[in-house]
Amino acid sequence: MVDPALTHALRLLRSVKSQKPSDGDLVEFADWRERIAGALDTLACVLNFEEDRDRARAEAAAIREQVAGMRRRGESEVSER
Repeated sequence: MVDPALTHALRLLRSVKSQKPSDGDLVEFADWRERIAGALDTLACVLNFEEDRDRARAEAAAIREQVAGMRRRGESEVSER
């Protein structure tokens, strides 16, 4: 039997992934990526194997780094206008 917490975390990740913004709005895309990172953190808490937990946390951290860069670029573009 699959742990209900794992099932919930996987459903959350699938749900968030399905909400990917369709237009080119950088802010919406960055917000969505942040939600993906949060879902990966939730998943990392319930995965059985340490290697899988580490991988999920690393991916979440990489996403947050990417989002921070996107937000910085967006802010500099606005300030240049």
